[in-house]
Amino acid sequence: MKEQSPINFWGIGAQKAGTSWLYYNLSKKPEFVIPPVKEMHYFDRDTKYPSPNILSKTQVRDRITSFAYLKKASRSIISTIVKGKFKNLPFTFKWFFSDYSDEWYISVFAPLKGIKGEITPSYSMLSKQDISRMHAMAPEAKLVLMLRNPVDRAWSHFRHTKKGIKGFNLDNVKEDDIIAFMQSEGQQLRSDYVRTINNFTSVFPKEQLLIGFFDAIMDAPEQLLEEVIHFISSKNESEEGLKKSWNVNDSTINKVVNKSIELDCPPVVLNFLKEKYHGMSLDLANQYGGYFNKWYFETYNKPSENKDDRLFPTILLS
Repeated sequence: MKEQSPINFWGIGAQKAGTSWLYYNLSKKPEFVIPPVKEMHYFDRDTKYPSPNILSKTQVRDRITSFAYLKKASRSIISTIVKGKFKNLPFTFKWFFSDYSDEWYISVFAPLKGIKGEITPSYSMLSKQDISRMHAMAPEAKLVLMLRNPVDRAWSHFRHTKKGIKGFNLDNVKEDDIIAFMQSEGQQLRSDYVRTINNFTSVFPKEQLLIGFFDAIMDAPEQLLEEVIHFISSKNESEEGLKKSWNVNDSTINKVVNKSIELDCPPVVLNFLKEKYHGMSLDLANQYGGYFNKWYFETYNKPSENKDDRLFPTILLS
């Protein structure tokens, strides 16, 4: 009898498209068990990916020689203790002071009880080779891809990179520098929805990928979360328990999580982004309608060929 994988789902992206909201809300459900680190960055830890993470060095002996690393580890451990989250201490020590391998990654989830997975939006950048590693670990795992109007996502991504700069504004930033960011590998890979969808569905069956929409967090958050939960748990023995414990009147479900700083996109940059993502936006609108149609019309002020304007919070690919 084939051993069942301890991993039930992955949130694979996209950055600034609602993954923090998803992590926050799934973490509150008692049936879900998610590591206390959003964005484990395990599969994109290779330096070939434009993805900052602390896992790039496989051997712990190579990491602990860094004062910055030890400082980060110490702060994390102290914070866990101060907040009284003692049950997270084993994970925290394992996270910072282990040699990394696929076996180590699986061992993080193996002892946990419940519906298990993690959410790392940078997984949207993965190559087919690394997606195949995910599939080998958990061939039946469900995949959740949160998407947002690519023009808005790109601008939010830029604003997010400036979040830690106190009092940051656009007065001293050249438009050419902003456009250079928009053309950077990290930004482009995170906004290439077609590449992400094609890469994952070339390895995983299409029916294991659910697309959720950032807009639905405001339009229909209860339905969005309920559909994601049902999708992930549809083959899980505790699905019925999930339905019984679901509370559609959760007062925090509209909470904004990991919000970027507020800045108006300069017209030159906005026009650049509109041109850059016109083809992809039109293709997705023509193929799937719904929120893709809404994005296309709002951005370009013209309809696509697809007349289906029904705004479903999630869709399964056909």
